[in-house]
Amino acid sequence: MNNTGIYLVVMAVGALALAGCSRESADWKSASAADTAEAYQQFLQQYPKSAESAQAQTRIKQIADDRDWQAAAAADTRDAYEQFVAQHADSKWAQEARIRIENFAQSGAAHGSAAAAAVAATSVAAASGPAADAAAPAAPTPTPAPAAAAPASKASGSSAKVASSGKRGHFAQLGAFHSKERAEAAWKKLAAKYPTELKSLKPHVVAGTSKNGPVYKLRVGMASSSDARSLCVTLKKHGQACVPVTA
Repeated sequence: MNNTGIYLVVMAVGALALAGCSRESADWKSASAADTAEAYQQFLQQYPKSAESAQAQTRIKQIADDRDWQAAAAADTRDAYEQFVAQHADSKWAQEARIRIENFAQSGAAHGSAAAAAVAATSVAAASGPAADAAAPAAPTPTPAPAAAAPASKASGSSAKVASSGKRGHFAQLGAFHSKERAEAAWKKLAAKYPTELKSLKPHVVAGTSKNGPVYKLRVGMASSSDARSLCVTLKKHGQACVPVTA
């Protein structure tokens, strides 16, 4: 083969390589524009050794993380968050999922304590019922001393202080975050997204600690526990996490 033939062969090979690179580049742009797991998977099937393969695999994982986190947040149950952590232990949402799991655990402990107190109160009431009265010897009934009534204005002032403090009362918890800034940013987004539901409600960011580190809980104060439950039912219909809390 003469020099001209060799030159033509080299030119042909170069043209084919250039065409292949151009096609791969075009297909990568198409996959990036679609930005779906299916598009990236198709790209990887066509170009398994592409320089963009690592980025495609990373994006597939991120999409799966976001999809499963949205599903867990929409379900807003302890089981859903535990399943998410089991499948995505290194996800950017894993820490927040663990915080919410701990919130559910603390809420369950609080309900358990309240139930135990109710049982104890019932037992005390039963012990002091008619049967106990019949068994106990009769004792003279002392004349009750007149009790000094608290001024109405003072009592109402104390109640108002508790309601406005943001530390005690009834709340709807809208999320738990790693920092106060993230909690405040979340409130701005939620207030804009649900202007009717959250209108005139005041946000409270409650700092605390958990076994996973600092936690900042975003809450809105409510007039009663039934109001908190009602708000959470409404927000959950829109896929927004919400937990009634009495502090």
